[in-house]
Amino acid sequence: MNLNILIADDEKSMRYDLKFAVERVTPSDDNVFFFAQDYDTAVEQIKNNSINIAFLDINMPGKNGLELAKTVKSLNPDINIIMVTAYREYALDALRLYVSAYLLKPVDDNALREALDNLRRPVGEPRVAAPKLKVTCFGNFEVFAGDKAIKFSRQRGKELFAYLVCLRGTSATRGEICANLFEESNEKKSFEHLKKAVQSLKKDLSRYQLEGVLVHSRNAYSVNTEMIECDYYDFLERKPNARDLYRGKFLNQYSWAETYVYHLENY
Repeated sequence: MNLNILIADDEKSMRYDLKFAVERVTPSDDNVFFFAQDYDTAVEQIKNNSINIAFLDINMPGKNGLELAKTVKSLNPDINIIMVTAYREYALDALRLYVSAYLLKPVDDNALREALDNLRRPVGEPRVAAPKLKVTCFGNFEVFAGDKAIKFSRQRGKELFAYLVCLRGTSATRGEICANLFEESNEKKSFEHLKKAVQSLKKDLSRYQLEGVLVHSRNAYSVNTEMIECDYYDFLERKPNARDLYRGKFLNQYSWAETYVYHLENY
């Protein structure tokens, strides 16, 4: 299978060294290589070509490779991103972007081969559309799977989900969640409330085959916004008619949501 491969590095010698390395570990006359020496050129290559794999150098002038990776993911989430750098300290930042691999310069053939053999999205794999939840935040908070309203087994589980939906994919630590949702002076009790809320929310979502909506990373939680259709999101994105849906009411059940009303009124 032929691959369309982008190599973004500000040093020409490094671009071609990596090209030759890829040719050694994946010998094919059908692979097509594209090159970029900076952020803007790389973005143009992504927009104009069907790239399968993007090798991005982290240390480039102007916007660096981490910023470029975020842009690449927004333009085409199916592209496999492999970060390349001479510095180990960027590894954690790169992995947080869910890249396929992180390679240190000079790139070792074995490490390169392993990276290409374990791409996050194998080339040619069809992208399956994630099931969508419909969420309403204007007025009362309600969640629908298809045409069925989801019945939450615990109100704290529902409130936790509402809180995470409002964060629009940003992670919240256990401490942040407890401080905002649970009025307990005892930290241990707050964490116990959160544990039960998470457990019930997971069970509720699993009944509708929607386990992927709730994202747990270390001691933090977030939601996968790609699986959510939400009037609040549409409003912030200024989609047609979305502004007409807001009538001054936002998550009526929850007192902590009052701060959002001020921002909505002035948006």
